[in-house]
Amino acid sequence: MEGPSIRTFPRIELHKPVELRVGDQSINIRDAIGNLSAGGVFVKDEALPVGTPVKIFVSGVAPFEAEGVVRYQGHNGCSGIGIEFTSVNEKVRKGLDTLIAELTTDGALPC
Repeated sequence: MEGPSIRTFPRIELHKPVELRVGDQSINIRDAIGNLSAGGVFVKDEALPVGTPVKIFVSGVAPFEAEGVVRYQGHNGCSGIGIEFTSVNEKVRKGLDTLIAELTTDGALPC
């Protein structure tokens, strides 16, 4: 039996282009695979040191943009980075809600 989830926010799969900006460097991920929640994003197969500040851009019907910091760097078969959103104002929250709704609709099975 599995114990209770320690996650604060539920996750949804993310399969959209993502751009990470670290200072003047831009990392474009065409087919980002990971997950998204109200608290942050996980992007597989990327590597940045824990503590690195980043700007996140996710393509979509209503493109999403937020600031964050790398809080987790995967290892042992789980490569990727976990980014916590750090400045979530009303505009960011609305954009995030729209993106989550879009991802939910994209993942819904047809009738």
